[in-house]
Amino acid sequence: MFCLSLLFIVSSCKRINEATDLGEELLPGVDGVHTFDTTLTSLESYNHITDSSEDRIRIRFTEDQILGNISGDPLFGKTNAKMFVQLKPETYPWSFSGIYNKDSLYIDSVVLVLGYNNGSYGDTVASQKVTVKEIDPHSSFSIDSFYSIYDPGPPTTIILGTKTFTPQNLKDSVKVYQDTTAGQLRIRLDNSFGRRLLDYDTSGAYKSDSIFSTYFKGFAIEADQSVGNALMAFGIYNNPNTNLAIYYRYTKGGQDDTAVNYFVFKPGFSAYHNYVERGFSSAIVSASNSAAEDNPIYIINTPGSYATIKIPALKDLSNRIINRAELIVEQIYDPSNEKFTYPDALMLDVYDSTLKGYKFVPFDFIPSPESGFPNPGFGLYGRNTVDALGRPIRVWKFNITRYVQNVVTKQEPLHDFRLYISKDSYSALRQGVLGNTGTYTYPGIPINQRFAFGRVMVGGGQHPTQTMRLRIVHTKI
Repeated sequence: MFCLSLLFIVSSCKRINEATDLGEELLPGVDGVHTFDTTLTSLESYNHITDSSEDRIRIRFTEDQILGNISGDPLFGKTNAKMFVQLKPETYPWSFSGIYNKDSLYIDSVVLVLGYNNGSYGDTVASQKVTVKEIDPHSSFSIDSFYSIYDPGPPTTIILGTKTFTPQNLKDSVKVYQDTTAGQLRIRLDNSFGRRLLDYDTSGAYKSDSIFSTYFKGFAIEADQSVGNALMAFGIYNNPNTNLAIYYRYTKGGQDDTAVNYFVFKPGFSAYHNYVERGFSSAIVSASNSAAEDNPIYIINTPGSYATIKIPALKDLSNRIINRAELIVEQIYDPSNEKFTYPDALMLDVYDSTLKGYKFVPFDFIPSPESGFPNPGFGLYGRNTVDALGRPIRVWKFNITRYVQNVVTKQEPLHDFRLYISKDSYSALRQGVLGNTGTYTYPGIPINQRFAFGRVMVGGGQHPTQTMRLRIVHTKI
């Protein structure tokens, strides 16, 4: 039987009797004479922490805004997420119930309401505490501001309110005046702030949007770093529950009445920002600062960490027909995986030194022309399995068959791979995807539902049980 033999390669040649593990493609039978099943385990793996100077990602207002505090992920450390947002009158000039005499207006309460987008990550039973502050009116925070996910955001001044709550209860219905809705985080603010809003008039703050922004810059919603162990997803544009609810009484025509008005997020007029700060564990920091090969590999969603994977043995592989090539990545079991779960998708691309940047795996990464989503056959979504001790883990089998074929025929250079998690990927993609021809574009492919959610610890090339490996079914020419 012919077996592939290369320096620094640990390989096995065997008959295939588990074709379903190799995917849905029809594979030739392995006779041990012409067609072989070979596993390369000489992969090199390296941890990296993403450099904020190279990743200017901004969470858009149409996307979920992340809020919360993770005080103790035993594998990855700490995370704290803050929101900044402007909520404004819907029209100008603005008045409360057509009352222009502030002495006829009386504040009952003012509540900042954040619409919960049914997404949480971590321990949803542990209490969280959030504090609402006013953004410094002298700051430059405006619709023209650009803050990446790594930027701490504008300065703040006074505290307007606080709230302690349990994330798991955010799905419960809330019944208040003229509103009975589930999925709300309601933060009662100081009545002095509500009184201030009633005191503004149409000759000043409520004359126009630009003038209102000089009176009030917006809210900073901060999660207390001493409590909590979860992140939550809220919507500012895509959730109508998000608003500033102002409950008041007024006198008009000698009659007293009660009302509520709402300030809202206005696309194109309201500024916003979402800051996510990671406090990585010493294990990740140490591994990322070492030049040596790493085991295990730590990968967490943006802002996060990633891995470089090298398969040097591929460059010496002689020409042959590649029937199937899969990069197999296995999660390492840890009890904390139950709360801090794996991502929707784990992404693989390559670094092209001629582009001085990353590109999708040539020939194999083919997004849908209709939806723009990745083809599930590429393997980024993974599947559940168990390790040798019967414990639940996730495994990913990336289909890189056509890329490996073009490497062995010398049609495509051997690149280093990158393994990472992100909401979207902006790697380069040829216009002629199937043939890897044409100019490069940077389309922005949706990968995961949200930023910040999802992490995984996987075995590297030298892991004793969850070994990262390249499995190749090939036929002699």
